[in-house]
Amino acid sequence: VDSDGVEATVVVKNPCNLPIEFYSLDFDEQYLEEEKILRMAVGSEYQKTFLMPQRAMGGTLPPEVLEDYEAQKRLKAQQAELKAMAEAEAEAEAMGKAAPEYPRAVTSCPEPVVEVIGNPVSRAVMRHLGIDPSSERLEAQQSRGIVVIIHGPPRAGKTKVAAGLCRYYDAAYLSIDTVVKEAIASD
Repeated sequence: VDSDGVEATVVVKNPCNLPIEFYSLDFDEQYLEEEKILRMAVGSEYQKTFLMPQRAMGGTLPPEVLEDYEAQKRLKAQQAELKAMAEAEAEAEAMGKAAPEYPRAVTSCPEPVVEVIGNPVSRAVMRHLGIDPSSERLEAQQSRGIVVIIHGPPRAGKTKVAAGLCRYYDAAYLSIDTVVKEAIASD
């Protein structure tokens, strides 16, 4: 961008059926805004890389992430308003004056308050994979117990041994695919 007229030719080949989208990290306002939203959404829970659902070319962030961002913005605005009111009252008391009268309305959210499971990125991934985040299922995941992993070469009888152990201990049998989906569902 800040060069002295240096030119280069870039050839892009797309070996897959999905379209390719180009953007400049320095000049794309949508990218910069989405980075800010993602930083607020994931906080310090994640490293630099994390799993997100695929989105259409030119699409936006998942609705779970955008809704969480808007809720956090509203919460910060309410907190700033309450802090300003408290500072004005403290300043008036320090000067010996009566505290200014503010309407003492209870701040409320227009949407119903529900317990949110996981962070917004995890909820978006769960929706994308079709994983049900119902409370009964998540409560079942909270139970603790013994975990037995059966490992061995193909056709060695791992499935029969696992089935026998499950019957003996009255335990659940999980496949690797199930374990991966459950791990994603529980962050």
